[in-house]
Amino acid sequence: MRQRCCGNIVHSVLENVVSKEKPLDHIEIKNEYEKHKASYDPDKKISQQLISVGETILNEFFDENPAATFNVFDKEYEFKFIIGNYLLIGYIDRIDLYEDEVIIIDYKTGKWEVSQKELPNNLQLGIYALAASLAFPDKKITAELYYLRSGRHKRHTFTLEDLENVKLNIINSIKQIVNDTSFSPTSNGRTCSYCEHAKTGACPTRCIQK
Repeated sequence: MRQRCCGNIVHSVLENVVSKEKPLDHIEIKNEYEKHKASYDPDKKISQQLISVGETILNEFFDENPAATFNVFDKEYEFKFIIGNYLLIGYIDRIDLYEDEVIIIDYKTGKWEVSQKELPNNLQLGIYALAASLAFPDKKITAELYYLRSGRHKRHTFTLEDLENVKLNIINSIKQIVNDTSFSPTSNGRTCSYCEHAKTGACPTRCIQK
């Protein structure tokens, strides 16, 4: 949970400092990190090791993009679309817009990485790509996992066939969720904050109360 919170801090900093108008500034990055660190972790429960990891990630991001500006269309881009009988809602970390291409960027702060060959079947990236294809039907859609610890950019351009496969994967995943009768408690309270069952007190596992 604390590692996830550290990731949220890094995401919030990048959301604020990556811009189309103003160059990336190292002092601003450091100030934003201190501000969001105090906001997310007022009781200072995140270990110093994780705090240092966050600092290193942001320093290396600046080193890779010194004084850079970016072709940002939007950050924390909200999307909604219907597939089958279901409404999907989500947020994309960053969308860069070019004349003939949309590039989706999803920041990752963890150590584990998806292999390049798995990208076309990665459900998260696929959902993002499908959402972007609906918003920008005349543009090529490329989705990228930006692993901030290693500095690796793993990207895939989604073809029409890829997008059709994404739709099938979404439907199959929804069916599995609907048919799943095992409701294991989650330790991630942030997940519960999005859940209608938790909000109404109807959660069968009472995760919020544990």
